[in-house]
Amino acid sequence: MKHIYEQLKEAGVEIDHHESDLYCPVNDVSTAIIENWKKERRLSACVSRFINRNDGKAWYDLAFAYLPFWEKKGKGAVK
Repeated sequence: MKHIYEQLKEAGVEIDHHESDLYCPVNDVSTAIIENWKKERRLSACVSRFINRNDGKAWYDLAFAYLPFWEKKGKGAVK
């Protein structure tokens, strides 16, 4: 199974980040991908929502899921 970062990127979802946290807007595509990811891994606490100060819209914050951060450090990230 592909990493959540790869799934979102391949689906054309806008991606942003801070350090190792992955951010993406809340929409039908991102929600479906994230809900499936959470269900398969029985996760809940690592995903939260916030209002983006730049666009005023709801975004997801996926803790520790920004894959390029971990690749740069030479470590794998949680898929």
